Amino acid sequence: MSKVPENYEWEIHNLFTYEKRKRQLAAGEITQVQFEEFCMQYRETAEQREDRWRRDHIMAELATENAKNYRSFKENGREFAKKMADMGRGISKWWYTKPKKGAGKGKMIQNKITGGWQQEYKPNTSMKMRAWLEAADQGKVMPHMNPEGKPLNRQPTEEEIGKSNEAKATRGKKVWEWLLNETDNFGRGWTDPKWGKLYKGRPGKGGRSIKPGKYTVK
Repeated sequence: MSKVPENYEWEIHNLFTYEKRKRQLAAGEITQVQFEEFCMQYRETAEQREDRWRRDHIMAELATENAKNYRSFKENGREFAKKMADMGRGISKWWYTKPKKGAGKGKMIQNKITGGWQQEYKPNTSMKMRAWLEAADQGKVMPHMNPEGKPLNRQPTEEEIGKSNEAKATRGKKVWEWLLNETDNFGRGWTDPKWGKLYKGRPGKGGRSIKPGKYTVK
């Protein structure tokens, strides 16, 4: 039985067309049935939804644990560092080390809850909003993110949508790999035990996943 809450929303993969269909529905150009058929066609599978919920759930737990640890570190850094050393764990050097300043003019600011750093936004030159929008229509803003100088006020091409979806899937895979490494394969480790084989599937699958084979004496 799935553990995903019923109010956890489904994700639509074709986001650009999804927004377009919502506007068409609001304008009366398509019916509610047509809109729901589109959503069902491009909706994620039940397994993808459960994996996404589990990833978000684990990330939230890690963020809560990180905030708790950072608070303990700020209250008594020496004692917390000793506790982590006794557990065979380290602490982030960025909790006590200020990173080098980026290319912009903004100063580096440390988050008081997580201990992470970010650079405050401070534009190099001032520009009125109307002038900025006109420059954006000509592709003359944010050259570091738009080196080809394409107008920002345009619809993405099918090729760009495909690249975006591929990049999104790649990022999701990297997040899972990071989770597995940070949690040491969710506490199971990576080395096969003396008896049988180590189960290396994703946790929380219950009886729906393929179970490991029978244990044999090595």
